[in-house]
Amino acid sequence: MRTTVRFWRWRRNTLRRRSDRVEAWVVLVAGVLLWLGAPIAGAVAGWTLTAHAPRPGADWHRVTAVAVQDAPTAPATGWTAVATDSTQVRTEVRYTPPGGTAHTGEAAVPAGTMAGQNVQVWLDGHNTLRDNPSDPAQTQARAVVFGLMASTVLGLLALGLQGLIVMAINRRRAAALDREWARVGPRWGHHPA
Repeated sequence: MRTTVRFWRWRRNTLRRRSDRVEAWVVLVAGVLLWLGAPIAGAVAGWTLTAHAPRPGADWHRVTAVAVQDAPTAPATGWTAVATDSTQVRTEVRYTPPGGTAHTGEAAVPAGTMAGQNVQVWLDGHNTLRDNPSDPAQTQARAVVFGLMASTVLGLLALGLQGLIVMAINRRRAAALDREWARVGPRWGHHPA
């Protein structure tokens, strides 16, 4: 029959070591990070991504531009594709704002756009090129993905740090036990049977 005393590291006890108190605090902090910190980190990451997604301002307008060079045919892959619209690539375009002179700049265009082909680009009130506004559904999906990634990373960091600290504490405990045994052990040996 096994008897366990719950929360023994938190109770007053003459056998409780300093390492037991440190381990109890490490476990508590890791638990708080897992149960509170991870969801909060996920929510903050999602809200931040949503807040910084390109949205058309009141003074934004679309104009037709001409691609100056061929756009790459392969859209971005990896992290860049998650953070941006993966069907768009950046290339040099020439555009003329209403009532203005021709300008050249880099804009997001469909992958595979050929030089000389017309594309639609967004300009702000100062006739500066802007990224294409995000689709709300895509922005929401990206926010969920980044939120889950942030929660997972924080959880893994909390568990990993807890494991490393507890491993270091256990090494110190083993070393202290070895030192104590080296001091006391010889007194226990060599007894006649």
